[in-house]
Amino acid sequence: MLVALDWGTSSLRAWLLDADGAVRDEASAPLGILKVPGGDFDAVFKQVAGQWIAAGAKAAIASGMIGSRQGWAEAPYADCPADAAALVAKLIEVPTSLGVSLRIVPGVSRVDADGIPDVMRGEEVQILGDAPATGRRLYVLPGTHSKWALAEDGRIAWFATSMTGEAFAVLAEHSILGRLMDGRAYDQPAFRRGLAVGASAGGGLLRRLFSVRTLGLFGELEPKAAGSYLSGLLIGAEVADARSTVADATGAAPDEVTIVGGAELSARYAEAIEAAGLRSRIAPADTTVKALWRLAKHAELV
Repeated sequence: MLVALDWGTSSLRAWLLDADGAVRDEASAPLGILKVPGGDFDAVFKQVAGQWIAAGAKAAIASGMIGSRQGWAEAPYADCPADAAALVAKLIEVPTSLGVSLRIVPGVSRVDADGIPDVMRGEEVQILGDAPATGRRLYVLPGTHSKWALAEDGRIAWFATSMTGEAFAVLAEHSILGRLMDGRAYDQPAFRRGLAVGASAGGGLLRRLFSVRTLGLFGELEPKAAGSYLSGLLIGAEVADARSTVADATGAAPDEVTIVGGAELSARYAEAIEAAGLRSRIAPADTTVKALWRLAKHAELV
């Protein structure tokens, strides 16, 4: 049996997998790497996986920010393009007090043509858990730092990051725009208006952000709808930028985007993608656990 963990910044998910990769048990806890008391990762691992190790699990593998510089141990990035073999080649091994070593999956890095580096850690596993063995598939993984990635013939061929979620949080909580907002309830007409403005902003997103304030001042945007409008503005600009960036970087204009994420945010991105004239697809919920099983098999841990 195998213990598989998705250990991120704010939360931890864990599964017990049998000899065929089927889930036999699972657990979750709000114990992401920034919430581990005293930085005692071994104690959290023991708390979550101790009973599974005692029941006979012989190996453990983890992905996510647990392999970052702020995590248990830093797992160096694999270069993009990266497939399962490239990730397995850079697995690191961390001893635990349970007598079972934990293998940590590396992230993936790439450098743009202008010399600017980009990284992902955790998302590479979610992508490889769904990527087709042949052909191309474009992904978006929305969140604090949204990732757009192109999978090609079972490997991550290209990716880029947009700080959309973090930008929304900063603007809503620490700028004058946030003073006009009353709650975060979803308002579809306001969201769609934001999508249209964001998609047409081009390089003028900073200028168009001020419309959150001016539309409110002139009575065209209610305070309860301002958050949805800002969300649409940012996501609309992100989708438009990603569409052109993917075409420039890969020579292939996308016509479908697979979304990997939580239900609420995935629904908003699906709406934005379809408003941009593209098809959307929601990835299965078990991409992470599937990929961790495959990586463990590739590494001969099971």
